[in-house]
Amino acid sequence: MNKHIKNVKRYGTCSKDCYGSCVFMGEWNDQAPEKKLIIAKPLKNHPLTNGFFCPKLNHREELLYHPNRLKSALLRSSPKATNSFKPISLDHALNLISEKLTTVNNKFDPSSIVAAFYAGNSGLISQFSPNRFFGKLGATITTGGICNEAGNHALSQIFGNYSTTNPFQINNPNNKLIVIWGSNLSDRNNHAYFLVQRAIENGSTVVVVNPVKIKLAENAFLHLQPFPGTDYLIAKYIMNKIVLAEKYDIDFLTHHVDNYKKLLNEVQKIDESRIFHHTGLTRETLDAFVEILVRFKNKTLFIVGFGPQKYFYGGKNLKIIALIQVLLGNFGKQGSGFLFSQSGFNKEFTDSLMSYITLAHLYPPCNSIPLVTLGSSLDSDKFKMLFIYNLNPASSLPNQTILRNSLSRDDLFIVVLDMFLNETTKFADIIIPAKFDLECDDIIPPYFTPGLSINQGGPCPYPDCVSNYEFFQLLAKKKKWEGYKLFHETQEEIFERCVELLPKEAQKSLKLHGYYIPFGINDVPYKDLNFPTFNGKIQIQSSDLEIFDPELDFLLHRNQNEFYLLSPAHKYFIHSQLGEVHKEFENVFGKIFLNLYDIKSIGLEPNEKVLVSNKFNKAQFILDQNNDLKSGTALINSGLPFANSAYENVNFFTPEKPEESQLSGAYFSVIIKISKI
Repeated sequence: MNKHIKNVKRYGTCSKDCYGSCVFMGEWNDQAPEKKLIIAKPLKNHPLTNGFFCPKLNHREELLYHPNRLKSALLRSSPKATNSFKPISLDHALNLISEKLTTVNNKFDPSSIVAAFYAGNSGLISQFSPNRFFGKLGATITTGGICNEAGNHALSQIFGNYSTTNPFQINNPNNKLIVIWGSNLSDRNNHAYFLVQRAIENGSTVVVVNPVKIKLAENAFLHLQPFPGTDYLIAKYIMNKIVLAEKYDIDFLTHHVDNYKKLLNEVQKIDESRIFHHTGLTRETLDAFVEILVRFKNKTLFIVGFGPQKYFYGGKNLKIIALIQVLLGNFGKQGSGFLFSQSGFNKEFTDSLMSYITLAHLYPPCNSIPLVTLGSSLDSDKFKMLFIYNLNPASSLPNQTILRNSLSRDDLFIVVLDMFLNETTKFADIIIPAKFDLECDDIIPPYFTPGLSINQGGPCPYPDCVSNYEFFQLLAKKKKWEGYKLFHETQEEIFERCVELLPKEAQKSLKLHGYYIPFGINDVPYKDLNFPTFNGKIQIQSSDLEIFDPELDFLLHRNQNEFYLLSPAHKYFIHSQLGEVHKEFENVFGKIFLNLYDIKSIGLEPNEKVLVSNKFNKAQFILDQNNDLKSGTALINSGLPFANSAYENVNFFTPEKPEESQLSGAYFSVIIKISKI
């Protein structure tokens, strides 16, 4: 009889906090007792997915039905800082949480209840539908993030949108030069890496700017390997030479850029010797970069990663890099532009989705605190209850000492929704077992692909697992809020309504293909050079070129045995996620990497145990060799994704002080000392 059961096909999108957001077709056996998802096949006709996944989650069904997945609610059975729990029913957990909510609300104030969330599941419904509950409650929610928010904010100040071109320009025949600045495409964005490789085959030249010798640098025309955080000095030097040689695009500047004369005047004031010293680059290298930028004016595309904005002045780093392209007039033309996050193109239709998902007009605006400073905010006695979802803060947030001390408070009741035990669940009073993204209907706005894609939720075999929306809907029922419009719908109904709110073309594409991309392969955003600013022109302020911060001097002046610390995610992990399926790489997180010259210069040997320290923390690591690092630079991989690891999380060394916009973290503004034990 079973042989007559037909598998069900559903579109899915990787909702992990990642560049790719791969779109695929999932084959499901809905009648299977447990392993209902049989296989996920990446779409060949999607112009970015291109028929392959990244190596992080090639076999997502292994994560979906992993033996360690949480299948029941858990109640703490020992003091905090351990993953010691006893299983309880979901209904019992809801009763306990509801009682605690009532107690806190009556004794203190609803704003003493905090919702902390991010993009661990980047689906719009997953992230933002809980706002219905917290809005009705009058709670406090986190804002901003830890990733690309500073860069988005900075670029929006110049262009009115942080998205100004699309990734299809990588393979446009007009493109002759691709500058990959602060992005390790082969490890972090292998779909863009595939497109760049194709562009090289078609004759495009590549220049890499990165403190690490990434894979693309091997075949690049030029690799600039500066000290971390000095990107703005490189950009100032380049603009200075372009202006002095009068190679800028005066017609573009005159007609499409406000205050461009301030830019021309300001970049004439540079201290060349300071630039060479602080960047660690030579005049010959920098001049070669200038020469090729001028040679391929109007045919150059910048692909800029999140690295340059992970400093206290990170937004300005992004602005100043973008101004090179402004000076050369490299916008609105095929094969040119500045490629960063793509989600800015979605705003024309996601604003209406967000309005419906949150129903924000039905309750007063919530109080808020920045996510990146959650640790110090929770240190206040003001907050008494914390809900955490789509987030593993005890791994991914900076200054873990402050954060974990706050999470350890006996008078802070913590509820965590997750699929697995992790570092954050060690501080939970109650854990709610979460559904996987593929078990929920949702809409995903990708980072590197313009447009939207979908998850068509398949059945979850574990009856106590719930989506974020389902959990807070059940909690609303315990609070006797069923009568409110906020909680009437199912998640599937919210999803269907969101699709109906989209333009007809988008609706049709989502239903037929699982994704909608608003650009054709040859479409150029802002071809008319009318930008979404108040007057349609690119905006430049004198302050855009000014970077002053006492912490900058701290970075640029190091003592002996001190190193810049970079903390990128490992190739097989998305920061604090996917530990369950790549356990074989756990020991990488116990290593600190230097190039061999630096190892020898401080009198140490590879594989030696060393003490790593700064003003925030000290811990032991195994010293390992990585000659792709610039001398003076150390590397520890970020986002330790294992719940019971013997290794220290690199974010014990990172500062809680955010980037100057207060919207994201300054994870790379770090100096550490390495000492012999």
